[in-house]
Amino acid sequence: MPNTFSYLSQVYFDELDGLGLLHHTRYLLHLERAQQNFFEHLLGVDDFNVERDEDIYVVVHSLTARFRQPVSNPGPLAINYTIQKIRGGGVTMGYTVSCPEAGTVFCEGERTVCKLSAETHQPAPWSEPFRVAMESFQAAS
Repeated sequence: MPNTFSYLSQVYFDELDGLGLLHHTRYLLHLERAQQNFFEHLLGVDDFNVERDEDIYVVVHSLTARFRQPVSNPGPLAINYTIQKIRGGGVTMGYTVSCPEAGTVFCEGERTVCKLSAETHQPAPWSEPFRVAMESFQAAS
């Protein structure tokens, strides 16, 4: 089983749509929060600082989402990331969004991000320490 990074993200009442469900666009916000925490974990830092941590400067290349069951109440969501493939300046991660208590999977898919240079906004390779951290995380499965 692959090594998994887990993050608890809180759904608030104001995120529910007129049907009382978490709108599909809100899942992306929770994925983004979890990815930021995952990268901070890999970097060994406690905050988001693109000037200090060049590997946080990424853009989403692709995203797939399979919605399995709607989120219909405020409360915690478990966002789980696994590293599937590491490239020179990109990484593909699998994810699940689920209920932390019952384990019900609400959404699952893949997300690929690519690192950019903060100066040129062009694709750039991962720093060696970050690449090693991702490879170590992936190998720990």
